[in-house]
Amino acid sequence: MHIENKDFWEKENVIESQNIIKNSSDFELFMMEKAKQLYAAFGTIQKIKIFGCGTGREIESIAQFYQPSQIVASDISKNMIAKCDENLKLWKLNSITETLAIDAIEYNKVSNSFELVTFFNSMMTYVISKQDRITIFNNAYQILKPNGVVVGTVHNQEGTFFKTMFFKIRNIFSFIYGEKAGIREINFHGYKLKGYYYTKKELLQDIQKGSFRNIEIYSLEEYHQLKNSKYNRKKGYNNLIFIAQK
Repeated sequence: MHIENKDFWEKENVIESQNIIKNSSDFELFMMEKAKQLYAAFGTIQKIKIFGCGTGREIESIAQFYQPSQIVASDISKNMIAKCDENLKLWKLNSITETLAIDAIEYNKVSNSFELVTFFNSMMTYVISKQDRITIFNNAYQILKPNGVVVGTVHNQEGTFFKTMFFKIRNIFSFIYGEKAGIREINFHGYKLKGYYYTKKELLQDIQKGSFRNIEIYSLEEYHQLKNSKYNRKKGYNNLIFIAQK
């Protein structure tokens, strides 16, 4: 069954699949530590904007890591936000966290307010329009304080053999597909929806269009090489992780 992005995330069974307590992964902790180090010369990270928060599963770990005074968490799904609000009360984080049901492309009215912006859980994968993705990076830049940091993950065109070959063929015919060459159908909980998969080069270009500097991008394979550990591309998603500064 084909479904649009927003409608998909409103589904009860999809929400329940995401409603889990999630400790930050090692690469998420790596990004959070990098952000802390980048901003250390200018102060501490106290105000955080989380895009694509879903049920809030990463909020508790982020709050524990930074001990912030304020978090603003938003998601395109009203039902996800309702579940997130329930969880925040259980975690006793509702007093410092404001939640909003809003599309990330519309969150553009707050300026110079946050030291950190996050795009975890590959939220940008479900933004199909290139212009919308660039708009979201521009929004992140606008709402950050000077020298603030953005971190996040996106799906990668390079990974398992069949996924890599799928996108290599798509890119050969990019004269037909254009900027849509990175789109792939995702099967999830009985639904089919479109997702966008980045190349490392394209991700760098889009972040640069948002005027960010000190940009670092790693595939999960490259991240594990940094840590002198093994990563199996035959099984792993090999997502791209990024850190950048205003």
